[in-house]
Amino acid sequence: MITNPYETLGVLPQASNDEVKKAYREMSRKYHPDSYVDNPLADLAEEKFKEVQEAYDQIMREREGGFAGHSSYEKSASDAYREEGQLQKAADMVRERRYQDALWALSGIPAKTARWHYYSAAAHYGLGNNVLALRDIQTAVDMEPNNMEYRSLLKQLQWNSQRYQARSYGTGRGSNLPTTGNCCCDLWIADSCCECMGGDLCSCI
Repeated sequence: MITNPYETLGVLPQASNDEVKKAYREMSRKYHPDSYVDNPLADLAEEKFKEVQEAYDQIMREREGGFAGHSSYEKSASDAYREEGQLQKAADMVRERRYQDALWALSGIPAKTARWHYYSAAAHYGLGNNVLALRDIQTAVDMEPNNMEYRSLLKQLQWNSQRYQARSYGTGRGSNLPTTGNCCCDLWIADSCCECMGGDLCSCI
């Protein structure tokens, strides 16, 4: 837990939710890992990026009556129902290509289940956040290694990552490729191809 999450985001404790979200978006863009490809400061930027995510999650949980400090907390049926509803809402947002909204919805869910990481991966990939997408889907697979849906998306993202690296080496270009539009297109095309063959790469789409 971060001692002072407001200080991490550079806002005052009395800041409104909109002000907190604005600061979070600005800090996320500033330290986004995809902006530091082949940069000697990449590791520091990634750590700072993770710290910004944690600070935002902590503030939102506290403001929504979250569970910080309750180590022995046991979820009630109503809490579980609420989280399930939030997960479904995030899935719907991903289908509608409202990727940033999906991440906002996910940030309000305390329990980071395998399905949570799966939807987070899909949302990050839709926004072109390839590093974070790979991290999330790898976590989902680690948590549920026998889930073929998660493993299929992991393979797709790994393939795209390898292709991107090959293109970068071949052209001498770094983080400018691929664009966000191409990432979305890749995911939708791959999913459509799988469906044509009777499969389903990403059921949330």
